[in-house]
Amino acid sequence: MIRLLYCSQSAPRKSDDQDRNILLSSRQNNKALGITGVLVHGGDMYMQVLEGPERAVLGLYLKILDDRRHGGCQLIYITPTKEKIFEAWSMGVINSDPMAFECIAELHAHGTEAVSGKAFKDLMYAFTQMLVKK
Repeated sequence: MIRLLYCSQSAPRKSDDQDRNILLSSRQNNKALGITGVLVHGGDMYMQVLEGPERAVLGLYLKILDDRRHGGCQLIYITPTKEKIFEAWSMGVINSDPMAFECIAELHAHGTEAVSGKAFKDLMYAFTQMLVKK
């Protein structure tokens, strides 16, 4: 099982209907694949955590890369994991102020540098606490 985190920019002329369609299709498709996660969006940014079987998550990420509703996908982190953080969510969604992405920007700032597992776990814990407060 793996956990994958990426961010992207929404395509021009994004609508609320588009966000609803992404959420509905994600919930339906992810459940069948055994994938859980969360989609955070704010302004013109998306950030998503996907977790589940390696082949299923990587296959889904390849489809996401081809999705014209957004672009500029940047893989921030991918790691093996034994447990899911978002086990109860086939796809949770959070509408967020774009400034709330700052804890994820900390990971993104590392670029190609390695991030320790503990640092990632601590940051993801802080991130999930932020989500719970929303």
